[in-house]
Amino acid sequence: MFKEPQLQQLLEAEKFDALAQAAQQRLSQAPKDAQALAAKAIAATGAYDGRALDEALSTAQQCVDLAPREAVCHLALARVMGQQVLISSKLKAIGLVGKVRASLGTALGLDPDLYEARSKLAQIYLLIPEFLGGSVAKARELESAIRGKAPEQARLLRSLILAREEQWDEAERELMAVRVGEDAALAEDVRNAYGELGRHWIKSQQFERVKRMYEQLQKDQPGQAAPYYYLARLAQELERPAEAIPLFEKASKLAGAGGLPIDHRLGDAFAAVGQVDAARQAYQRYLASKRAEPGHVKDARKSLAALA
Repeated sequence: MFKEPQLQQLLEAEKFDALAQAAQQRLSQAPKDAQALAAKAIAATGAYDGRALDEALSTAQQCVDLAPREAVCHLALARVMGQQVLISSKLKAIGLVGKVRASLGTALGLDPDLYEARSKLAQIYLLIPEFLGGSVAKARELESAIRGKAPEQARLLRSLILAREEQWDEAERELMAVRVGEDAALAEDVRNAYGELGRHWIKSQQFERVKRMYEQLQKDQPGQAAPYYYLARLAQELERPAEAIPLFEKASKLAGAGGLPIDHRLGDAFAAVGQVDAARQAYQRYLASKRAEPGHVKDARKSLAALA
């Protein structure tokens, strides 16, 4: 996404505070630096702070106004609005989705190789209903356009399309065949797709299948928190909280841990085995986190109160 290696490395490591600091340092020397403006805006998407996101929206819009041909500015605008969707009322969120889609389309038009814009645009087409602009056909166009040039990225998009069409077996085959290499954005999409597909199989009570999938992700991305978190959640689904605890604790020490509700679920696991003090501490850690998701915050508060 970023041309500046330092900014890209901080983004991939999800070090959002450091990203904001690096961006501000660049802006102090060059106030119209599009890369720095985009980085400053995107840094705010690491949390769910409404006021900070409003400020980030202004920063991203400034980036677009100053550098309308810079794809990263439009992507930053889309990312900020996308985060606002998660904390907005349903009516406001519906209005924002169209703006997110438009900004992603502009970013992709300016830079067809910008995978994150292509991926997020495809996911919007697949997730929202047709009357709001959803379109499986448009998602397919986005996939087919890169099939020759970026086959692994295309394979991931095909998996998402197949899942949308409820062709679950085919979606799983495509997903498990993806080889991400050094593509951090693709690797993140793969982790998220494993989580979504795993939840589908859990609902179908195909637990061994889910375990096999998550263990494959663990093998493919051993330094990431997600596969350990998913395996811990599977253990909880199977009412094995004692097995979940060490998996959550392992996940908490790995890359990407900050973006997962690990301490919330760890608190649940400790509570289930009667370790009340440990559960309380886990819930409190989660509630103190800037990256705590609103829905999980509500549940964690209830669970914490129930311990008293």
